[in-house]
Amino acid sequence: MNRELVLIVDVETDEVIGHLDAHTADLAVVEALARVQLRARRRGAQIRLTNVSERLRGLLELTGLGEALCVEARRQPELGEEFGVDEVVQPGDPPV
Repeated sequence: MNRELVLIVDVETDEVIGHLDAHTADLAVVEALARVQLRARRRGAQIRLTNVSERLRGLLELTGLGEALCVEARRQPELGEEFGVDEVVQPGDPPV
């Protein structure tokens, strides 16, 4: 089973404020993400999406929402790092 877990991050604080768990990337997922961004902007905030699959990234670009939803650039996994798993750092965490 293919599973999407997109992290929704506050742009100002880098805090994870939610996630979207979907079995497939489709237009319903794109609509849900667009609604979350709209609610954030109405409150004067902005979100960024991380851990976005290539399929969902393509749908966001196709609908013109890739830039509006601040989709994080695709990165290469570090040596020994599991692909598709992003590290989450909260403000105030000590440096490693």
